[in-house]
Parts: sequence; structure tokens; C-alpha cells
Amino acid sequence: MLRNVGVLPVNTFTTYVLYLGSAIEAILLSIALADKITILRREKELSQAEAIKISHENEKLVREQNVVLEQKVAERTEELQLVNEQVTTAYKDLKDAQIQLVEAEKMASLGVLTAGIAHEINNPINFVKSNIKPLQLDFKDLLEVIDEYEKLHGADLNTVAARLKQIEALKQEIDLDFVKTEIKNLMKGIENGAERTADIVKGLRTFSRLDESSINTVDIHEGLDSTIVLLRSNIPTNVTVVRNYNADAVIECFPGKLNQVFMNILSNAVQAIKEKQAPADEEKITITTKNLNEKEVEIKIADTGKGMTEEVKQKIFEPFFTTKDVGEGTGLGLAIVFKIIQEHFGKIEVASEPGKGTEFFITLNTSIPLKNLN
Repeated sequence: MLRNVGVLPVNTFTTYVLYLGSAIEAILLSIALADKITILRREKELSQAEAIKISHENEKLVREQNVVLEQKVAERTEELQLVNEQVTTAYKDLKDAQIQLVEAEKMASLGVLTAGIAHEINNPINFVKSNIKPLQLDFKDLLEVIDEYEKLHGADLNTVAARLKQIEALKQEIDLDFVKTEIKNLMKGIENGAERTADIVKGLRTFSRLDESSINTVDIHEGLDSTIVLLRSNIPTNVTVVRNYNADAVIECFPGKLNQVFMNILSNAVQAIKEKQAPADEEKITITTKNLNEKEVEIKIADTGKGMTEEVKQKIFEPFFTTKDVGEGTGLGLAIVFKIIQEHFGKIEVASEPGKGTEFFITLNTSIPLKNLN
């Protein structure tokens, strides 16, 4: 520029100075770029080295953490195993306790059953026993008359008339007509006692299937009747059991368990009537059966007992809940009933009001689907 404006003379230097400057500039720029690349490479290498160092430190930290975690997992696993063992032991103890309580409830039912059987069998046996002595005396009188007639076979014909008069006098003395009537009545009484004993034994045989664990086809009316027979001694004289059997009662069930349901509910009905403050002269327990449809049967057991409040009604199927005094009940009767009905895939409902009695509604399947048992 200085040359072009005439400040500097035109010569070789001023002519080529631009090219020389450009060459120097290119050389300096190349040196600068090379130095910058070297710096960047060095920074990259330092960064990579730092990253590798951090990676190693992280890896070491992870390994240390893994060791700590493995220890904690091992400790936690050991604790869980210990807790699991404790839970298993507690469950086994609870199950054993439940079995013992269920057996205790069965024994309580068995106690009622035994007392009822002893009383029921004792009555006809005493009746038969009391008839035997007068029957023996009557037979003795009859045999005495027969012996007198037997003596006529070897008697002298001249004495037969006199002997017959003696026999007639003996017959009047013992009142033979009365003896005949008395023997007939005594034999009828013994027959009734034997029939009643047979009914009790039949009821016991029907009811005694408490341990049957297999499904059988039975008549539920027989189960109800056998339970009533065995409870008869506990039923007050002012209580009438009304049976309205309208169902086709042959169903599949666990017979022994179902009989236990009837025993517990009917026992509670009798107890509810006994606990009324002012029992009527005529109280009732009404048993009604009917077919709801082709697959379901309903059994309704109603009593005229003292009834239940809504609060009590909501809790009656809970284990250990009882309204009886301490030592008089386990609180498992209706809980077992509920469980047995569940095992039959049926349902049980209750309606009750204080002072108006209680009604239990039991719905059972006529047949238990096999798929429900698997």
C-alpha cells in the first residue's frame, strides 16, 4: 500500500513482500494449529486417563458395594428363613389348636349325645324291666291253672267234677280274665319299649357317621329325625318339634358332618327356648324342607326362643364368640356349622329379633360338583 501511494520505492522486496508475508503467515498458522492439536491430544489423553481412573474406582466401589449387599442379602435371607420357620411352627401350632378345639366341640356334642342316649335308652329299659315282674307273676298264676288241668289226666273219674270246681275256684281267685288282659297290656308295653329302643339305636346308627369323610347319597330327613331322637331327652315337655318335610331329600353330602350341623343348630334352638324369661305353655321348633329348584334344597329350622340382637347376629359365626356363661360353651359350634356348609358349597343365613325367635336357612346342593372338590 505504501508502495502504491509512492511512499516506498518499487523494488524486489516491496513487489514480493505480500507473497512473503502470506507464506510466513501460513507457516505460523500451521505451527499454531500443530501446537493446538498437540494440546488437545494431551488434554484428551489426560481426560481418558482420568476416566479410566474413575472407572476403576467405580468398579472397585461397585465390588465393595456388591460384597456389602451380598452380606446384607445373606443376613436378610437368614432372617426370612428364621421368620418362615417361626411362621410355619406357629401355623402348625394354630392348626393343632384348631383341631383340638374342633375335637373339643365334637366332644361337647358327644356329651350331649351320650346323655341323651343314656336317658332315652334308660326309659324304655326301665319300662320293660318294670313289666317283667308282674308278667312273671301272671305267668305263675297261669301255670298253676295249667298244672291243675294237667293233673286231671291221671285223676279218678269220680273226682273230676270236684277237681273242675276247684280249678274254677282257683281261676276266680286269681281273676283269670284280669290276668289275660294284664298279660296283653304288659306284652304291649314291652313291645313298645323294644320298638323305642330300636328307634334310638337306629337314630344313633344314622347319627354316628361323624367321621365319614367321603361323599355319600343320603336322606337328610333321616339325619334330622335321628338328631331329634337323640336330643329328645333335652327337649322340654312344653316344646313341640314340628316337621314339614316337603323336599326330595336325597342329596350328596358328608353325612356325619351334616348331622353335626343339625345337632348344633337344634341344640341352640332348645337352649334359646330354655333361656326365655317367660316360656309359653306351647313352644315350637319347626323344621321345614323344600326344593328351591332341581339343584338346591333348603332346610329351615325356626324356634320360638329368646331371639338375638343385630349385634349378636352379626357375630354368631365367628370362632370363639358365645353368649353362654364362661365354661358352658366353646364358641365354636356355629363356626363349625359355617365351615361345614362351606365344605358342601352351600350357604347358611339367619333371621332373628329379640323376643321373636330365630330362623336358620340352610341351602344345599343336591349334588356336589367334582370340579369344586379339586
